[in-house]
Amino acid sequence: MDASTHRTELTGSFTAAAWDRIAPVMAEIEVLPLLTRLSDGTLPAEVFRYYILQDALYLKHYARCLAIVAAKAPDNAQVLRFLGSAQKAITVEQGLHAGFLTRFGISSEDVSAAEPSPCGFAYTNFLLATAYHSSYAVALSAVLPCFWIYWHVGEAIKNRPAIEGNAFQAWINTYGDPQFAAGAREVIALTDIAARAASPAERAQMMDVFVRASQYEWMFWDSAWRLETWPV
Repeated sequence: MDASTHRTELTGSFTAAAWDRIAPVMAEIEVLPLLTRLSDGTLPAEVFRYYILQDALYLKHYARCLAIVAAKAPDNAQVLRFLGSAQKAITVEQGLHAGFLTRFGISSEDVSAAEPSPCGFAYTNFLLATAYHSSYAVALSAVLPCFWIYWHVGEAIKNRPAIEGNAFQAWINTYGDPQFAAGAREVIALTDIAARAASPAERAQMMDVFVRASQYEWMFWDSAWRLETWPV
């Protein structure tokens, strides 16, 4: 089951409405040059190096957001679920990065010395502020796009004809993996449960942060393609 198929099963839910709301954003994500060139193996190495380095910085903060979500969760099962996600953000995905960092000539010193891009800085601070200051339901809606959009993108790329010798195949395999899909589906389901218990005002906040985080997902990939730097 891919991300689009799962979407059809959500009709009438909060997440179905949220996914419909970001349809224009997803249309732009699906044609991003970085993702198109990554899928066919022609992405310039310097662009991928920039992206992986920024993503490593992003994951450090995203893991902390997930830990805050865990602390606000309404029951032990959800606490453990998001603590587990925080751990994976640090270990499993950074393990993927470690291989790429070595392959593309990025040292641990480079990672330690790296500064976030303007977009990466804005996105992670938005997530941290939302997770810290908002309710569980709103915080959950802010972290959901990273799960769902990466699942959608991973499935779409995985379903294209494989390119022999694609240097980025491990990235495609990670986000097209059934276990990643299962994790994304679980967070979608938990968000719908939280939305059903939320007030109308809280659901409006949930939608706002879901849309904003989705916009930041587009911006993050686009900024990597442009090798974004601080203007002053």
